[in-house]
Amino acid sequence: MKGLRTILAALLALTLVSGCGQKAEPIKPGEAAVIAGKLSDGTTYEASVKLTGYLNSDQLQQLRNYDLYVEEAVVGAVEMEVTMNQLEGHEVLDLTQVWEASFQTEGEPIYESWTIYPGNWFQGIKPLAGQESSRGWILITKASDPVLMELAYKDKKEAQKEIQFQIPQPNDSVLSEDAELKIGEPFLAGKAELTVEEIKTVNSVLMYRSDSGMSLEDGEQGISLRLKVKNGEDYDLHLLLFSLIYHNGEDEIGGYDLFAEEGKTELGVYESFDPGTEKILRLLIKLDADAASSGRLKLAVNGHCFGMDYTVGDDLDAYPACQEGDVIETAQERLTIEKISTVIRLDPPHTAGDYTYMKADPGMQLYVVEGLFENLSSETIKAEERLGILWQENSEFVYGWIMIPEGNGFLQHKALEPQGQTKVCFVLMLNDDQLQRLDKIRIGVGDEVIKGSPS
Repeated sequence: MKGLRTILAALLALTLVSGCGQKAEPIKPGEAAVIAGKLSDGTTYEASVKLTGYLNSDQLQQLRNYDLYVEEAVVGAVEMEVTMNQLEGHEVLDLTQVWEASFQTEGEPIYESWTIYPGNWFQGIKPLAGQESSRGWILITKASDPVLMELAYKDKKEAQKEIQFQIPQPNDSVLSEDAELKIGEPFLAGKAELTVEEIKTVNSVLMYRSDSGMSLEDGEQGISLRLKVKNGEDYDLHLLLFSLIYHNGEDEIGGYDLFAEEGKTELGVYESFDPGTEKILRLLIKLDADAASSGRLKLAVNGHCFGMDYTVGDDLDAYPACQEGDVIETAQERLTIEKISTVIRLDPPHTAGDYTYMKADPGMQLYVVEGLFENLSSETIKAEERLGILWQENSEFVYGWIMIPEGNGFLQHKALEPQGQTKVCFVLMLNDDQLQRLDKIRIGVGDEVIKGSPS
């Protein structure tokens, strides 16, 4: 009998040491669990972990409906926040290489890979240094609507351990906002830097330094956005990482009906662009032709979302109004504005003998911005491809001309060698009503844009 008690005591001790006894209650959503781990090379760390969100299969399909990239095999996504409290032995630690997640519905747990492909809408936990924090997603492909998640790791005694978490309820919104969307202020979506130049309601998306554009059908309208993007990621930014969503309380529209990039002379089809490059992108989503409402406009890009209140018909931008003496400079060019005027007739520099002039049609006037244009680049450029002017409001627009005043006439084309310069005239022919709305004028100098102003 004494020997049996000894054996039972030994078995009980073994059970307690091995951790096979009754498990603790799962960690509730939003509550932190502390993991103290050790790697085979001796690196030790301590991290706090909590689950902050969950998307089910219906919500993931909604993201796909917005044209955002989510693999078809994914049936759920759990958002996790990790804070590195201590780290000794490495500068940074990639937890996705040392932790393993599994999900339970009923029966045995189903283990999942942490791998999330670069350029996916979902971003993973980044490698962390001491005192750093990151949010990322674990994608579920083998279980539907799990109730528990287990995180497996090795503790400081290098024994295999698990912590169990309750899965949160599905998120209220599939696109929780990271921050407010603001016009003209750079912001980060991961390592991509973005600046929203303008948001307005139009039926045509037009470039400001050429007469290239894309138009909707008569009677259609949409919300258009001009966006500067610098790709600081180590992967391509694909069009499936971008979406516009407009929600007015009754209807929700998402995706894009027009998605283009500004090229040298025209709007072109956008697919993706490489790390380290910059682009000007133009997005538009179509609305009901009679829509006149206020709602929430969201820009989703690269796994992040930004929103603002927007009323259909609003014309929002951060472009400065041009004034005489202003200098607009980019890496490639410089424009110095010398004179702004409204005239019936524009003469060339020399009017002795025969000469060519520009004259407004009856009932119209010429809005003219004169200046000095300089090529700052190391390549030959065409002035008419780097400059442009137009007037636009909603469905109404008027393109102007870039004229090069020389001798007794005007040129419409001129090549400038590196460090070359020339006089230029931006010319628009407008009626009296349009002349009362000069703030609708857009002047393009390379990728920079300025507004018109009274003469």
